[in-house]
Amino acid sequence: MSVINRIMKNNAAALINSQINELPDRAKFRASSALRSLQWANSISDAGMPIPACFCALHATEEAVAAFISCAKECGYADAKNINIKDHAAKATISVLTQKISDIIRPNQVAVALDLQTNALVARYIVDGQTYHNYASTKLFHFRDEQGQILSDFHDELVNMFGDVAELEKTVKFAQDARNEIFYATSKGLPTGFDEPEASLARECQLSLSLIWAALDIKRNEGELIPFIEQALQTANIVITDLKSGRTNTKQQLI
Repeated sequence: MSVINRIMKNNAAALINSQINELPDRAKFRASSALRSLQWANSISDAGMPIPACFCALHATEEAVAAFISCAKECGYADAKNINIKDHAAKATISVLTQKISDIIRPNQVAVALDLQTNALVARYIVDGQTYHNYASTKLFHFRDEQGQILSDFHDELVNMFGDVAELEKTVKFAQDARNEIFYATSKGLPTGFDEPEASLARECQLSLSLIWAALDIKRNEGELIPFIEQALQTANIVITDLKSGRTNTKQQLI
């Protein structure tokens, strides 16, 4: 059984899959396409072809990014309107950002599970040594400065995770080119794919589900701009602008 199949059989993943029709059309179709690509990746992996399986999984993440941004645009997030879902660099930026958000909140020891009584995802997390239980939502976390004011972005926090802006941009460019790099031959030889295809498949599957879940959360809270989503979109815009212009920017603290 493929790692994707194992993840998709999880109760939380099954719930996300079942709720896609709640999204506006421009997000729903892209989320459905992401899940279809994961199904393809799963079948291809089971057939013993890891390179095309990883290609489909990377495509799934791109479609999930497009679903997330499309939903944010539909629900009134101004910074989402600046992100072109046909721009591979922009989609790679959102993908890298999503990966790093999990690292940022790791000290909070977040755990998510399905509450069978309410058929909703619930989260357990720790803030300042105190354990909390709540319905899972992107509203649970956001960044504040040392005075407790909500920040407009967490770009500095992101840069610090990479060491500097150049390394961040290098990672985004690698993510941007990854799908082509693993599939197309060059004058020097054939691509061999990822060293650990199972890890790649699991990562892209989890990223896709996370982005679709975030889109669903945005839709459920339509009419209310979620600070964490606003911060993430503004951070993405800074990175995208820096990639295009070569300029750097440099703010943070998580509650």
